[in-house]
Amino acid sequence: MLFNLPKITTPIGVRFISGANAACFGRNASPIHFAALLKECRSVNAVRQVHQQLIASGLLSYPASLLAVSFPPLPSEPFVSPKSLGTGVVAAYLACGSTNEALSALEHVTPSPPVWWNLLIRQHIKEGHLDHAIAISCRMLRAGTRPDHFTLPHVLKACGELPSYRCGITFHGVICRNGFESNVFICNALVAMYARCGSLEEASLVFEEITMKGIDDVISWNSIVAAHVKHKNPWTALDMFSRMAMIAHEKATNDRSDIISIVNILPACASLKALPQTREIHGHAIRDGTFPDAFVGNALVDTYAKCGSMKDAVKVFNMMEFKDVVSWNAMVTGYSQSGNFEAAFEMFKNMRKQNIALDVVTWTAVIAGYAQRGCGQEALNIFRQMVFSGSEPNSVTIISLLSACASLGACSHGMETHAYSLKNGLLSLDNHFGGDGDDEDLMVHNALVDMYSKCRIFKAARSIFDSIPRKERNVVTWTVMIGGYAQYGDSNDALMLFSEMTLKPYPVAPNAFTISCALMACAHLSALRMGKQIHAYAVRQHRYEASTYFVANCLIDMYSKCGDVSTARYVFDGMPRRNAISWTSMMTGYGMHGRGNEALEIFDKMQRAGFAPDDISFLVVLYACSHSGMVDRGLAYFDSMSRDYGVAACAEHYACVIDLLARSGRIDKAWSIVKDMPMEPTAVVWVALLSACRVHSNVELAEYALSKLVEMNAENDGSYTLISNIYAKAGRWKDVARIRNLMKNSGIKKRPGCSWVQGKKGTASFFVGDRSHSLSPQIYALLESLIDRIKSMGYVPETDFALHDVDDEEKNNLLVEHSEKLALAYGLLTTSPGTPIRITKNLRVCGDCHTAFTYISKIVDHEIIVRDPSRFHHFKNGSCSCGGYW
Repeated sequence: MLFNLPKITTPIGVRFISGANAACFGRNASPIHFAALLKECRSVNAVRQVHQQLIASGLLSYPASLLAVSFPPLPSEPFVSPKSLGTGVVAAYLACGSTNEALSALEHVTPSPPVWWNLLIRQHIKEGHLDHAIAISCRMLRAGTRPDHFTLPHVLKACGELPSYRCGITFHGVICRNGFESNVFICNALVAMYARCGSLEEASLVFEEITMKGIDDVISWNSIVAAHVKHKNPWTALDMFSRMAMIAHEKATNDRSDIISIVNILPACASLKALPQTREIHGHAIRDGTFPDAFVGNALVDTYAKCGSMKDAVKVFNMMEFKDVVSWNAMVTGYSQSGNFEAAFEMFKNMRKQNIALDVVTWTAVIAGYAQRGCGQEALNIFRQMVFSGSEPNSVTIISLLSACASLGACSHGMETHAYSLKNGLLSLDNHFGGDGDDEDLMVHNALVDMYSKCRIFKAARSIFDSIPRKERNVVTWTVMIGGYAQYGDSNDALMLFSEMTLKPYPVAPNAFTISCALMACAHLSALRMGKQIHAYAVRQHRYEASTYFVANCLIDMYSKCGDVSTARYVFDGMPRRNAISWTSMMTGYGMHGRGNEALEIFDKMQRAGFAPDDISFLVVLYACSHSGMVDRGLAYFDSMSRDYGVAACAEHYACVIDLLARSGRIDKAWSIVKDMPMEPTAVVWVALLSACRVHSNVELAEYALSKLVEMNAENDGSYTLISNIYAKAGRWKDVARIRNLMKNSGIKKRPGCSWVQGKKGTASFFVGDRSHSLSPQIYALLESLIDRIKSMGYVPETDFALHDVDDEEKNNLLVEHSEKLALAYGLLTTSPGTPIRITKNLRVCGDCHTAFTYISKIVDHEIIVRDPSRFHHFKNGSCSCGGYW
C-alpha cells in the first residue's frame, strides 16, 4: 500500500461508526487518520463509509496550501495529500474486490497515477473480461492519464486475445503519439497482437521496424516466428528461425528465451513432417544445452511422432531425465496417430502401472486410437473408465467418442454422448460460436452431424446442421453433411448443399474432401453434367494439387459410373502420381463397361509400376473377366491368387467365380465350386448362385439358394424378386403368387423399377407405366412408333419378362411401359442428334428392353448408354458392349 503508518488496533467492520472511531470525523480529523482507517477496512461497506466522510469533509479536493493551514502535519507524521487519499480509497476498494467502485474513485483523482489504472486493467484481463480491460484503458486516456510502458503491453494483450484488430490499431496510434515506438517490450506486444488478430502483414512490418532500429531481442524473434507458425507459414517460420539462430545469442536475455524459441519452431516442423529440420533443431537444442528441459523434450517427442519417426521419439523419451504426464501423453498420442495402436495401449497400461496421473489428454488419445482403429466398443469402455476415474472429458474427448459411435453405427450411444455434452456444458444451446471456424463448440456440432449421418438419422443431422448459423459454418460443417448425404442418404441433397456452400453472403471454399464427396454423389446419380462442372472447378482452384489422390481417384470413379470411361482414362493418364486406389478404380471402370482386355492391361501395368496385387485387385480382375466373358483367363487368375501372389481367396472371390461360370452357361461347375468352398458360403455366394439360376432357369437350384438365404436371415426384396422371376419364366404362376404373399406377410416391399435420364432441361425420372410427365403423350406416341419400326426389322417382344399371368397382348402393353423404355423415349425427344443418351436404372435391365434397345440403336442417331446396379450397356449400331454377358 502507499501508506506506511501504525495500524489502528480496532479493525473496521461493516458497522463503522463507534464511539472510539467516531472522533475521527470531528472538525479536526487528520488526513493521516483517514489513511489509516482505509488500510484497516475489511469490507466494501466500510470503505464506502470512509469514502463518503472524505467527500463530505472535502479532504479529497483541498488544495495543498489549505491543507497545510487546517491540518499542520506533526513532526513525526508525513504529509498526506488529497491525491494520496484518493489512491488510498482506490486501493481499499481493490483490496475488497470492488473493481467498479475503484475505477469510479480513480477517475476523480487528479492527476491519477498510471500504476492504479494498470492494476485495474491487469485484474480484468486476469478475470477474462478483455473488453472491460480495453474500456478501462480508454477511460484512462479520457481522464488525462498518460499510459506508461506497463499499461500498453497489457492492453495490447487484451486486444489480441479478443481478438480486436480495430482496438489494436487504435492503441498502435496511442503508442506512436506517446513516443513508445522504440520501446522493445511494447513493440514485441504489438507483433503478438497483430498476429493474434490475423494480420500477419502488420506484424511483419512492426518486426521489420524493430530490427531496423536495432532494438530487437529474442522475444521479438520468438513473436514473429510464432506468428508465422500460427498463420500456417511453416517454411517462413523455419527461415526466420535460421536467421534468429545466427544473431539471437548476442541478444539472449535468459535461458528461458532459448527454450521458448525451440518450442515455438517445432510445430512448424510437425506441420511439414520435416524430419531433417527437426533433427537439426534437436542438435541445436543439444548444443545450447536446452535439451534436458522437459518442455523441449516433450515438444521434440511430439514433433518426431508427427513426422512419422516414432523411433526418434522413443530415443528422446528414454533420454529425458524428467518425464511428466505430458511426456507420456506425447508418446501415447504419437503411437495412436501413427497407427501403432498396440504400442499406444501398452504405453497407456505402463502409465497405470507406474501410477502416473492420467489426465484428459491421456484418456482422449486412447479413445481416439480405438475410434480410428474402428474399435468403437473399446472406445466406449475406455470412456466409461475415464468418467469413473473422475477425469472430466473435454471437447476433443467427445469428438473422438462420437467418431467411435459413428464407426459402430451405434446411434443410441451417440445420443447418450450428445446428451452428456449438453448436460456437462460441452455443447452450447444458444448456437454461439467463436467465429473463427476453430471453436470447440463448432467442432462438437460437426462431429454430431457426422455421427447422425453415418447412423442414417438424417433428420437429426440436418437439424443440427441448420441450427449452426450460416456465417459460423466452416468447411468441415459443410463436408460432413454433404458426405453424409452422398454416402448414406440422398445424393440429390448432397449436390444441392454443395451448390449452396459457395453462395454469398457467407461462401465457404470446398476442400479436397468436399470435392470428393460431391463427386461421389454425382457417381451415384450418374450426374455427368454436374460432375464435369465440379471437375472444372477443381482444375481452376490450384489448392487441390496437393490432394491429387483424393480428387483424381474420385474423378476416375465418377466418370466411369457416369458412362464416360474414356474421360476416366484421360484423368488416370494425367495423374503425376498414382496409388493403389487409382489403379483399382481404373480397372473397375473398365470392368463395369465390359472392357475386360483394358482392365487386365491396367492390372499388368500396375504390377510393373511396383504395386503388389491384393485381395481387392483380384476381386476387380475377376469382376472384369466375368462381365467380358473371359472365363478361362478369370479362372487362371483365381488359381494364381494364392499360388503366385500369396493372396487367400475369400467368399467374395468365390462369388465372382460362380458368376463368371454362370454367365458362360457352366452352372454345374459353379455349383460344384460352391460345394467345395473351404469356408462356409456367405450370403453373397448364394445371391450369385441365385442370379445364375435366373439366367439358366434352374428352378430347383434357385429354391435351394433362396432357402440358404432365408436360413441366414439375408433374404431381401431382390432375392424374392429373383425367385419370383424364375417362377414366372417357368410359367409357375401359383408359386409367383405364393412368393408375393410371403413378401407381403413378411413386410418386405419390392422396390419399384425407376429409370432416369439427363436431358437439356435437367434430369427426368420414370417409373413403370408412368404418365405423370408433361411430355407423356409424346413419349408414348414415340415409343409406339419405335416398337412398330423394330418389329418390322425382326424384333419379337419377350413376354417372359412381363411377370404377370395375363394374355400376350396385355403382356406386350406392359413391356412397352417399362421405365427404361420411357426414359429412352424422353431422351430421344430432348437430346440433340449425335449426343449419347445416358439412362440409369435402379434395378437390373429387363431382357426385353435390352433386346429392344439393340434394335432401336440401329435406327437412331444416338449411342444409348444404360447403367444398372451390375454394369453398363453401350448400344450402338445394333449391338451391345456386354456381348451377352450380363
